[in-house]
Amino acid sequence: MMKLTPTRLAAALLLPLLVSSALAQGVQKLGFIDTERVYRQSTQAQQIQTTLQNEFGSRQQALQQLRDQGVSLQARLDSGRLSAAEYRRTEQRLIELDRNLVRQAAQLAEEYNLRRNEEFAALQHNANRVIEQLAQRGGYDVILRDAVYVNSKFDITDEVIRELNRQ
Repeated sequence: MMKLTPTRLAAALLLPLLVSSALAQGVQKLGFIDTERVYRQSTQAQQIQTTLQNEFGSRQQALQQLRDQGVSLQARLDSGRLSAAEYRRTEQRLIELDRNLVRQAAQLAEEYNLRRNEEFAALQHNANRVIEQLAQRGGYDVILRDAVYVNSKFDITDEVIRELNRQ
């Protein structure tokens, strides 16, 4: 069995400090990017939102009209002024409308999310390219995305947004 001498003990205690110091010296320039801000504030992100609104806005309005019809039918049912036959017909219309609304809402959500993901994938690709260019031009060793806490002196998000907006 190996004997623990004071020299070995000192080496064992100092080794982690030396390794972390060497790692720290290896990274000379560090940058951080808040991707959520890039996805909210860049011109391309805002254009994506406009495109999606133009593409899906009318269908969202149609769904809202169906919801309003459902509220109106429910109010008629709750009024207590319908005959038994009218009540059954109105209740049946409300059930059909609700099924239609659920189906259309699910279909719209799926199509919207697919298109949104396609558009934001292109934005992410462009952002990655811009980040790599900034890293090379700025001599960055490491650029991080999304952290719990980052000192603002490392934040280069504004530079990324400006560069994306120039394209």
